Amino acid sequence: MNAQTQTATFAPVAAPVFAADARGALITVKNPGEALPPAFKLKAAQARTKAIIRVGGGCKGFTKEAQEGMLPYFIAAGRQTDAAGKVQKELSCVVFSGGTVNRTADGTMLDDMVTSVPGVLAMHYPVIALSTTPRTDDLYAQRQFPGLSVGDQGLDLRAHGLVVVQESAAVNAGAWDLDVPDYFTFMESLVEQEWKAGMIFLNGGDITRDEIYGALKRGFHVMVVEGSLRETDAFIKAYRDGDWSATCAEFKAKQLGKGRDAAEVDAAVKKVHDACKEVLAGVKPNQVSILPLNDADALRAVLVERGYLTDVVEA
Repeated sequence: MNAQTQTATFAPVAAPVFAADARGALITVKNPGEALPPAFKLKAAQARTKAIIRVGGGCKGFTKEAQEGMLPYFIAAGRQTDAAGKVQKELSCVVFSGGTVNRTADGTMLDDMVTSVPGVLAMHYPVIALSTTPRTDDLYAQRQFPGLSVGDQGLDLRAHGLVVVQESAAVNAGAWDLDVPDYFTFMESLVEQEWKAGMIFLNGGDITRDEIYGALKRGFHVMVVEGSLRETDAFIKAYRDGDWSATCAEFKAKQLGKGRDAAEVDAAVKKVHDACKEVLAGVKPNQVSILPLNDADALRAVLVERGYLTDVVEA
């Protein structure tokens, strides 16, 4: 009996508005001891506006309403229209994040994470979408549907460029902050070339807290979404109200739950608080923008004021 040949058919991944390379998404790997690959960094040079925005954090504990409103929030904030509805300004800078996506069993991408923001915005605006993803698991080219994944976590191929960050020969399970020093260095290098650099944070845990204070320490403009919970809200309480009770609250609960000595945990929390307070002492008055959750008008106003939204270029 002759075996029948089965032919798989796949739906193509949508191309960005600004299709900088007809071949598709550039995939690169950062090896231990190296800087981010030049081919990846050169993607930024294709942006119409010399500005870069990193979107960080998470969605843990979001209500259904907040979750469903997150992507429309970013999309709506990316354009400014006149009274007649004609678009006057739009995003045309670099937008980047962690580059991972969730998928359904049939491979459909779910735009339900902060890391989906660059890929989604690339479908609506002439931005350059980039991502840095730590190698926390083995890399796979999936057979059941097109795409690459780090373990079970898919990579968003709607981006213009993706880099998998590997800091050692071994897989670094759970080390989702491996790419932070590299993307900070990348952003600093662009600032040295007179680029604007900003970061938007929602939700998030210990890594997000470290990113927020790391960004402030480097002089980046930081936009934090109030009402998004966890360490982003904890930062707002500390920065605006001087209330440090929520900073490291998850960390403390987790450590005590593991049976660690309470005095040791309190000492560890105090060490983090002291380091954060030292950073805040040097923050400039206009360096932080606090934004209401899913208020696109408020985010748009800041993006326009800071020069991230620029005049539309007529075709």
